[in-house]
Amino acid sequence: MSARIAVVGGGSSMFVPGLIRRLIEIPCFAGAELRLMDVDERRVNVMRELGTRVARAERHDLTVTATTDRARALRDVDFAIVAISVGGMAAWEADIEIPARHGVFMHIADSVGPGGIFRALRTTPVVADVARDLAELAPSAILFNYTNPASANAIAMARAAPVRSVSLCSCSPLPFNRSWIAGLAGVAEDEIVRPLRVGGINHCTGIFSLRLQDGRDAMPLVRERAEEEIVRWGIDTFGAIPYCWGHWLEFFPQLQRLEAPYRGRAQGLPMRYGRHIYDMTAQRQRVAGWERLAARWAADPGEHRLADLPPGPEDEGIVVADVMAAVIEDTSELFIVNTINNGLIPNLPATAAVEVPAVVNAEGIHPVGIGELPPGLAAVLTRHAMVEELTARAALAGSTGLLRQAMTADPLLDATLEPPQITALMTEMLQANAPHLPQFRDVPPDGSRP
Repeated sequence: MSARIAVVGGGSSMFVPGLIRRLIEIPCFAGAELRLMDVDERRVNVMRELGTRVARAERHDLTVTATTDRARALRDVDFAIVAISVGGMAAWEADIEIPARHGVFMHIADSVGPGGIFRALRTTPVVADVARDLAELAPSAILFNYTNPASANAIAMARAAPVRSVSLCSCSPLPFNRSWIAGLAGVAEDEIVRPLRVGGINHCTGIFSLRLQDGRDAMPLVRERAEEEIVRWGIDTFGAIPYCWGHWLEFFPQLQRLEAPYRGRAQGLPMRYGRHIYDMTAQRQRVAGWERLAARWAADPGEHRLADLPPGPEDEGIVVADVMAAVIEDTSELFIVNTINNGLIPNLPATAAVEVPAVVNAEGIHPVGIGELPPGLAAVLTRHAMVEELTARAALAGSTGLLRQAMTADPLLDATLEPPQITALMTEMLQANAPHLPQFRDVPPDGSRP
């Protein structure tokens, strides 16, 4: 088949170049059509130009188109991918800086805490709309979400329409990467039995069993070699190797501590465990760099090959092309996905979005149950999962009542602020995000609408 693939958020310089690279590298995408859709016409045309130039130079018959019309992009596709950032970097910056003024600090602010909650309020209605559009325009297609927070968006897609959908994450390939695992344990690649017992909720997921070909437990080897304190702590406390361990910090309020005084700007401040609060200056420089590259290429009549395409920070994690290839080629390959629990992890809520392995073949994506998590970790993740579900419901309904409950129950806010302070923070963030939250348009100044 010649696959038809739509990307909603097709102007993303974080995501699209890596996707184009993989589509050209994987043989089954010969003759594929990649439809890039974005509300930012200039940026989506930058990505179209890059993709077209590289495909032509590689003598690959990948067709790359650009549009601002979502329905046009989605009609009759085989696969749809959502990789959006509603409000862009300015909104992300506000997600960091407004809570900081209230004494709340997060080093990434894209999954949990007030930053994750408000990112969800902006993105889940759009992701839900894409699912509804797909149900009408391409009901047999598979929908992949790459937008954070992955858990809230997985819930939104499942609630919105009866389409096949999962969230993916740039962290998710790590547990099935034998080279990475072998490096952790200090053994040869061929000694690793690929771990299958992997699970949790997005950005707080762990590997719970790791064995060598001779039957030995490799977890002590990882513990002995681990340089990061959080990895040793995860093994000692929960019997889990945290992957993308930096994200784990935001799920435990006691691990979110500044190492320098706050003086009115949170971005860039050092935090415990060698982390720094994300700085949008660097993110904006990355986008500007891609735009300069596209401008140079457009003015240069010479060829630009795949090797000329600079690697991006997310390239290794953009596994969606491999997932689509597993469907096309019916390989029954294993990947990590985010989907509704429904008993996959029995000691997490059935309605939670969980991150688990899945078998992918021509029939679709088939999540695999992993059994119960360690009870202490399940206790922590249950609370986060319930906040994520509350957040998705608040976002889809435009309910400040549910939003207030979600923010009150959030572990970081609960550990940091008193209820009136949480309300003040909620009100300020609602006002700052007003252009991106039409569902909350009639909220009074005190945020009191139910």
